[in-house]
Amino acid sequence: MEPQTAVTTSQMWTATLAAAVIVLVLGFVATRRVRPAFPPGLPAALVLVGIVGFTSLYAWAAWTFWDTCYAAVVPPWGRVAAPFVGVVDGGLGWVFWWIARRVSPRHPVVPFLALGGLLSLPGHLHGIYSWGLLEKCSVVRGITPASALVFGVFEFAVYWSVVLLVAHGLVRLRLGSRART
Repeated sequence: MEPQTAVTTSQMWTATLAAAVIVLVLGFVATRRVRPAFPPGLPAALVLVGIVGFTSLYAWAAWTFWDTCYAAVVPPWGRVAAPFVGVVDGGLGWVFWWIARRVSPRHPVVPFLALGGLLSLPGHLHGIYSWGLLEKCSVVRGITPASALVFGVFEFAVYWSVVLLVAHGLVRLRLGSRART
């Protein structure tokens, strides 16, 4: 069933601007709260929160938007495989934090979010150029590849901002509860 409306390139650029503003706000909060050496359990929490977050996100997207978009370009087994891709993507939280701390020991949040944003490129490039997503999926048919790719970078930076802040909060809660016992 064809949807009544499709996203336009102009709307994608507007959404990109909105996502960029969200990343700036969340990134600012994260740079003020998350210190490079603290908390010691952050890498493990990043993996846990990343896996839960991305697995949930990909499962929700695969089941919610399958008929309106993904079925046109993804093989049927992709609907079941989507959560497993979330496990891989979420598991990269530790790697991103490790790299970010080496690139910028005093301010690892910025490279962490940049790496998280860049994670969108392989999947989106594959979807656009190998599967023909922008031609076959009626929801995004006709938008420019540039608008989709740039939006994807900021979209994923938003996701990783949330993962970082939630992981940091969980570790602080755990450390705080330990101090009270």
